[in-house]
Amino acid sequence: MKNTLANGSDIIKLKWKFFIYRLVSYFSFLFIPVYAQKVLHINQWAMAFLMMFYILFIISQWFLLGKEIDHRFKIYFRVNSSIDRIVYRLFLGMFFFILLFNLINLLDSKWIYNSYWITWSILGLFYSWPTRGKIIQESVSSNFGEFRFLDNFEKTLVALIFIMFVFSLPDLPPLVNIEMLKLYFDPLERLGNPLWNFLLINYYPFKSHPDLFRLAWSLHFYIVGMGLFVLVFYAFLRFFVSRRLSLLGVFALVSSWSFSKTLITNVEFSTLTTYSLIWVWTLLWVTKSSTYRAGLFMGLVSFWGTLINPSFAILVFFQIGFLIFVCLRERTLWFKRQLLKYASFGVILTIFRLLSHTDLLDPLHSLDLSVFKHFGQELNRKGFYILGVFGFLILFIKFYLPKKVLFKEFQLERESTMIFLFSISIYVLFSLVWDDSLVAGFGMMWPLAFLSLIPLELLFQSLSRVRSRRNMIYVIYILICLLDSHFEGRVKVFFKIFNS
Repeated sequence: MKNTLANGSDIIKLKWKFFIYRLVSYFSFLFIPVYAQKVLHINQWAMAFLMMFYILFIISQWFLLGKEIDHRFKIYFRVNSSIDRIVYRLFLGMFFFILLFNLINLLDSKWIYNSYWITWSILGLFYSWPTRGKIIQESVSSNFGEFRFLDNFEKTLVALIFIMFVFSLPDLPPLVNIEMLKLYFDPLERLGNPLWNFLLINYYPFKSHPDLFRLAWSLHFYIVGMGLFVLVFYAFLRFFVSRRLSLLGVFALVSSWSFSKTLITNVEFSTLTTYSLIWVWTLLWVTKSSTYRAGLFMGLVSFWGTLINPSFAILVFFQIGFLIFVCLRERTLWFKRQLLKYASFGVILTIFRLLSHTDLLDPLHSLDLSVFKHFGQELNRKGFYILGVFGFLILFIKFYLPKKVLFKEFQLERESTMIFLFSISIYVLFSLVWDDSLVAGFGMMWPLAFLSLIPLELLFQSLSRVRSRRNMIYVIYILICLLDSHFEGRVKVFFKIFNS
């Protein structure tokens, strides 16, 4: 391939071959809304399968746009894991699509429909032509270098995570109009209009078919909301523990009965209570990326938070202050100014949202100790999480008393630990005074799943030379997570959805 792409080679022929293959596959997925409207008589299983492919196609376009933004702005960064790159580009692309679709929403209905197809057609042509020879050599698998050398235990665990995720799908909302769908997915009315406009334009071809539109929004909130949550959680874990334990942590999260039950009772938690993880991971990623251009993403993450809950806007001040004065204290003043310059776009959008929703910034309560209620509830639903109590003690001692003999040989990245402990402190204070969304539902679940891995990491490091024992311990904890997953209950709910 290297010789083929050298000067004087038949690069044009290769580019045309790539272009035709990419164009056919692109428009095959893009026309799914057309196929779906013509085959409305097929059963709901097949329709859900078709819609899932369309959503995955949309997500892939976010990644490609994020990748193109990186290229145009010359954003080069270090990553801790290959999943970091995927997560970052997915979110970056989604943020810019939110801005684009909100501009399209200003048009009348006829031009919205035309603009939808024109936008995707232009992007399809642009993405299909390989502007750089390197694109020809890339493939989907090349972006998942993290999983290229999985052993049998890890492959089995990835399969279990996927199966558990599929069968955790919550029930579909009743067949109602768009306004009632909004109320179903956001009963507290926290999600901002720009987010609803984005969802409306994203699935605009289905608008005239309430059945398809309901299915599209339902699968979007689950596949995008919870799918990205799981990916971000894995990327977060890789800053602290090995790949093997990171997969176990993801499985502990997905297999928790709370994961399924929370979505059944509070489907809005798939967006409202997952922001805390994205916020912490962003702090970690920006700190480790070694580029001031990462400020663009940091600012847009803050804007994303205001679209989920306007009160999250005040977190941007904690984030910038902590990043500049603590995480990047050794960086030059010029580097910090450049970071703030790139972050200013998202910060300005965040402040605009903040000023337009000042009524939601008033404290919702004087003092609320519900954080302890959420903590006890998650421990009760998942026995594995009891290890989180010991994990927090180990983390606390390791950070504040690093010379203690018991944990002297225990290796844990100090800067990442500091960011995590700071974030947890902010969440608790925020929940006591303002809003408990950061520690309710999934906001409590992911820290417990992470802390539960700390004792295992300590154990695995002490048994680094005895691989057979580590494998046995690994299998035991997989079985522990599996046995209290209530998998049969998830299967019943899943089949009830599509057989009703």
